[in-house]
Amino acid sequence: MIKNALLSLKKNIGKTILLFVIIVVITNLVIAGLSIQSATKKSMDQIRSSLGNDVTLSVDFRNMIKNRKPSEAVSNETSLTTTMVDSLKDLKYVKNYNYQISTSANSNSISAVETASDNSNNQPEQASNQVDFTISANTTMKYLDSFTNNNYKLTKGRLLTTKDQNTNNCVIETNLASDNDLSVGDTFTITTTINDETITQELTIVGIYEIQSTNEIGSAHFNNPVNTIYTDLSIGQTLTGSSENITSAIYYLDDPENAEAFVELAKKKSDIDFDTFSLDANNRLYQQNASSLESMQSFAKMFVWIVVIAGSAILCLILALTIRNRYYEIGVLLSLGQSKVKIIAQQLIEVGLIAVVAFVISLGTGQLTSHYMGNMLESSSSSNVMQMGQKGDQPNDNQNQSDSNQQKNNTQTKENFLGNMIQGPSNQELDVSITGENVIQLAGVTAAICIVSIAVPAAYVLRLTPRQILSRKEG
Repeated sequence: MIKNALLSLKKNIGKTILLFVIIVVITNLVIAGLSIQSATKKSMDQIRSSLGNDVTLSVDFRNMIKNRKPSEAVSNETSLTTTMVDSLKDLKYVKNYNYQISTSANSNSISAVETASDNSNNQPEQASNQVDFTISANTTMKYLDSFTNNNYKLTKGRLLTTKDQNTNNCVIETNLASDNDLSVGDTFTITTTINDETITQELTIVGIYEIQSTNEIGSAHFNNPVNTIYTDLSIGQTLTGSSENITSAIYYLDDPENAEAFVELAKKKSDIDFDTFSLDANNRLYQQNASSLESMQSFAKMFVWIVVIAGSAILCLILALTIRNRYYEIGVLLSLGQSKVKIIAQQLIEVGLIAVVAFVISLGTGQLTSHYMGNMLESSSSSNVMQMGQKGDQPNDNQNQSDSNQQKNNTQTKENFLGNMIQGPSNQELDVSITGENVIQLAGVTAAICIVSIAVPAAYVLRLTPRQILSRKEG
């Protein structure tokens, strides 16, 4: 059969070339669609691992202002309690969590890092009465945005973890350490005033970090992140005079897609007043860009189906016309006792040999087609991404100063990451490279197209008897 198939291909060279060109076009388009599907899935996984897996519970001052009576003052003493936040930490979808307290302090033993803005003549006189340090008290520093996205880099020692609970350990910035000749293991004291009573707290340095992003440096005194001191949550409670109240709680979910489900579950399972407190699912940027990528993925999937169906139809038509010209050959073979299965098998071998060559060539040319189509899709979606970047994610009014800086910088990082990924600049294009999975899928699709394109016309002809086939012989 193979010998006869080769002779048939050589004899009908025009038909062979036509089938080869059509199958090459089909396989190129199919591999392009499959690679774009894989690329969008990979991009979504990257976004999912980088963005929007945290949900923040905090006081909703904007909602409180909205719901207040005319001329009624908004209480600034409303706080979350550990009882409230503990009611959510064990819910489904929660992988990790961090409680935060933001407060401020002065010190008689160390000096804050001063910037040009501190010495400006435009500063009001009361600026000199400002507190010097921001205290960011956390359950753990492991998941803080500025450290996970490498805007802040640990240079000495370690970050605080849950093992530092109820200790006086702290982490400070390298400029603050060098200005005060401090290193890991040294101690210093901070002070604050609660109800006219001065609270003094000794801290021990266990880690020193360096700010990598220079656009965060420059604010005055405690607003300057170099003057932020990270401590355990218990230190924040001591400095605020409350063992229950905290500023916010951040829940890190197993998947950002579960953010909305977690919010709904939290509202159902807890007694928290969500007119006063809000659960902010910080996944808006993920949802916006995931939607864009899902649309791209859906288009690629639909494109593959259209190519497969249209390609099969075209091949069926060509092979049907070819078989009509081979009525005499088929009739003679059947008359000589050749089985219908062998006749169909020979047709499959002929098309299969062409398809194998086309398949191998498409693995090379398909990469170019994939990049071309990927660039078109990136261009069509770039305007949407630019609009998202202009809107951005605004930090919540109820976030503390230090974490607002972290959120702002993290948001910029997210936007740059997505802009590079989807808009596809020269050094960060959408990754449409052909994978091993794509090759296997293409082989399966190509085989299916060949089988269908042969089976349909052959079934129509071979249902006839040899006499009927010979009587229909043309030319």
